[in-house]
Amino acid sequence: MMRVRLHIRRCVIALFVLCLALGPTFAAGGKKAAKAPASDELYTIPFLYNGALSTVKKSGDTAIGKVIKDKFNIEFEFISMTSDAQERMNMMLAAGDYPELVRIEGLEILNKYIQAGAALPLDDYIAGSKYFKKRFSEQLPYWKMTGNGRTYNWDWLEPQQFEVGLDINDIGVRTDVLEQQAWPNLLSEDDYVAFLKKGLAANPTTNGQKTIGMVVPLAESWGMTGLFVMLEKGGDFIDTGDNMATCWNNDTQRFEDYFLNKNTQENFHFFNRLYREGLLDKECFTDFGTQVQEKLNSGRALSVWYTLWLANSANNELQKAGKANMQYINMPVRSNSQVKENKKRSIRLEITRPFDSYIITKNVRDPARLFALIDWASSEEGQVLLQSGIEGVHYTIKNGKRVPTPAFIKGMNTDPEYAEKNGFSLFSFLGAAKTFAADGQAYNLLMDPNQKDAIALTDRQREAYKKLGWKNSLEYWLKTGKSAPVGLAARVAIDPTSDLGMLNEKVTQFRAQAAAALITAKTEAEYDRLLAGFMEDYKKLEPQRVIDEYNRILGELKNKMK
Repeated sequence: MMRVRLHIRRCVIALFVLCLALGPTFAAGGKKAAKAPASDELYTIPFLYNGALSTVKKSGDTAIGKVIKDKFNIEFEFISMTSDAQERMNMMLAAGDYPELVRIEGLEILNKYIQAGAALPLDDYIAGSKYFKKRFSEQLPYWKMTGNGRTYNWDWLEPQQFEVGLDINDIGVRTDVLEQQAWPNLLSEDDYVAFLKKGLAANPTTNGQKTIGMVVPLAESWGMTGLFVMLEKGGDFIDTGDNMATCWNNDTQRFEDYFLNKNTQENFHFFNRLYREGLLDKECFTDFGTQVQEKLNSGRALSVWYTLWLANSANNELQKAGKANMQYINMPVRSNSQVKENKKRSIRLEITRPFDSYIITKNVRDPARLFALIDWASSEEGQVLLQSGIEGVHYTIKNGKRVPTPAFIKGMNTDPEYAEKNGFSLFSFLGAAKTFAADGQAYNLLMDPNQKDAIALTDRQREAYKKLGWKNSLEYWLKTGKSAPVGLAARVAIDPTSDLGMLNEKVTQFRAQAAAALITAKTEAEYDRLLAGFMEDYKKLEPQRVIDEYNRILGELKNKMK
């Protein structure tokens, strides 16, 4: 799964506007720190939620949040953020005005907060923790590397086990169109081109609007640099989750150039085929996730590239609108050459997730009180509450096992706001282990391999996989995949202010610009001509210097780990 991010340079005017906008919001920090609440007072902590919330404003309004509020007298005030997350993080840091708890996307931004003295060291709190240091015993040495021996962050969805919640994002496909074409098992580029052409011919409009073949949010900060993920589907290479210029060769355990990789170039060519055939959304270069979400909610799109979490949200809207037959399912994709090679696909097992980190900032009013909650969240009790909910409401115990209640299953399958209203989607900053609990089940029953489909999928989705001949929704990847743990490689970062750091950004931007031109080439001949020119110009940048630096730093980290 690709999680790379692109650093965006900021302008003074935008910074000034944001400072004005954020000043009152985060008055707890900034120039003058607010007084810490007394231990018996309600401690309300503003938190920037990455996305839009439908109904919930404060965590105490949710079922899970109310338990936390009653137990710790702490409540989180959610502030929806639909703008570029990295941009917001950088601008808050530049203004010196940030909330007490911040989500961080990537080692580069984490380093900036640490170097600016904005991140609070956690080592003293961790040393006295009851659960945190045990839960994250494998992760802590990696996190300390970023802080030169001190710990400043923790990551979401850690630790992980391969069998729990395989994180697969290939292509979301509309099930009614699969049914129209007698349920084909799509896989290759050729399969998808043929499928989408037939689908558009049979469904030129959807609900009175022009149907779109494939949608993708390339306008996101990670769009042009992070969504060309055919690289991961061949067997040899995976993305390490953060840096933007390299890919990781899982066989040689070395970094290689991302742009020069044949799988990356095959991905560009596939998108160009879709573009020339009129199958790729012409608005993809300006669409953010919000616009793609709207197109999926209405069912206009026959398919969506990679961002399956948007398709999952759309399924609820489609079912609510009485269009359950149009819901999307996740299906595999490989380049034509990858299909021929037929190698076992390497599926990344993340030991750390630097693109999904959290820090407590120096603006925190009561760090000990906040960390006490974070520590408890790492306990068995905390993880079961955060991921399975409340016993008797969301699950019951039968023969020592958690069994979801009928109300929980119905709510998850029919009410698009159910997860939010109950608090299941809101507490990522408190951690969520992708592992089995003490009872042998995944903490999150939606990720449990034995129960996932029965709980998480709708009747239509289960029907679709059955029609395709699959035993379950993950059968293809379990059969054709292998675990590829990523440890130190995910912690390698080049100082962005150094010459090589600036070159790193330059080659990444070059790839993004080249990708846009290649995708929109009008003919095969133009595509070949452009690619040859880009290859020549790219090599003049001497990108191998960046690759060599990544491998050099990796060697240093290996020595530190020893």
